[in-house]
Amino acid sequence: MEPRKLYTIILALLIPMYALPAAESEQTNEERLAVVLEAVSLAGIPYIYGGEDLRGMDCSGLVYLLYTPHIPQLPRRAVEQYRFGAPVPSGEELPGDLVFFNTYGWSASHVGIYLGENRFVHAASGTRDRGVIISSLEDSYYRLRYLGARRLR
Repeated sequence: MEPRKLYTIILALLIPMYALPAAESEQTNEERLAVVLEAVSLAGIPYIYGGEDLRGMDCSGLVYLLYTPHIPQLPRRAVEQYRFGAPVPSGEELPGDLVFFNTYGWSASHVGIYLGENRFVHAASGTRDRGVIISSLEDSYYRLRYLGARRLR
């Protein structure tokens, strides 16, 4: 079975565990869960800088592709997405929140979609991990570069 399909099946089985409290944003819990499921289903899509479709995408292109049907005014670039969302206190992240990282030494340069249990889906450009993958916030690379989470309005 393709890893992409396996992730989707596993996450679909786990979704009831993530009974989301009422979000303070305009985004509904159903929209958040739909985005999370779709994001996981994209695992394995290649990384293409500037891409935002199924042929390939970068990190902010992944977020843009999945969230603009729900939030049309969402900016395209990670640094702008970071400014767009409302800050989420550490430990209060919900599935569907955006998680941001400083990978270039200036502000938010990488973004992913939080899945729960310290996991997130993102489009990685590294040599070891490349394309849409699921990673852990506990991974030393991401832990050292973590800026925080934002909840979209």
